[in-house]
Amino acid sequence: MTTYLQGVKDLRQETTDSGTGPSTVASQTGELGRLCKWYKDAWTSLQQEKDDWLWMRKSFIVSTTESDGEYAYTDCNDTVTETAIARFAFWYKHAFKCYLTSGGVGGEYPLIWMPWEAFRRRYRYGTQNDGPPCHVSVDPLQQFCLGPKPNGIYVVGGDYQLGPQILAADDDAPEMPSRFHDLIMFHAMLKYGGSRVAPEAMLRAATEAAPLRAALTRDQRPSIGLGGSIA
Repeated sequence: MTTYLQGVKDLRQETTDSGTGPSTVASQTGELGRLCKWYKDAWTSLQQEKDDWLWMRKSFIVSTTESDGEYAYTDCNDTVTETAIARFAFWYKHAFKCYLTSGGVGGEYPLIWMPWEAFRRRYRYGTQNDGPPCHVSVDPLQQFCLGPKPNGIYVVGGDYQLGPQILAADDDAPEMPSRFHDLIMFHAMLKYGGSRVAPEAMLRAATEAAPLRAALTRDQRPSIGLGGSIA
């Protein structure tokens, strides 16, 4: 596992002929500050390069309030950490499910996704009766919305995508599988090469990154399956 500090040290060894360190990533300026920023920015951009990295897909759960049909990500708990979601990118729209709390998880059923404009016309115009939720959508504020509004306490679950992890402390470790951590350094080398007009560094970084990037894509993006027969 490569920490933020070790990643910057590795980057310096690959791009600088003299000097050692840094001993910390905190409050660095000058060349060391630039190396820290290039590494941090490389990790941020890599996380946002694809919108379906598997290591960033997480599950959530929330108990509804009667007659309340809108829920922000801060209302929901991550199912692993059991704490409120703090970093959020988007909801997986076809993964929502729910059950009536008093009925138990044995009554769980999927919620059907509706595009926001269709959902709004059906469930947010005029007087509406509460009932068991059957549809779900996401409004412009990135709240997920239930239709009908719940007529009791339901447990709603599903999946969401994490927002980017921003490296800050020496021992912060990138969250993707550790065997791919060198890819961050190669991304940072491209930033170094662009800043220093060092095409040889950029060529080496691109060449060495290619097989690692291909392996990461195979390992950390969803598989594409074949659909069923239409006959």
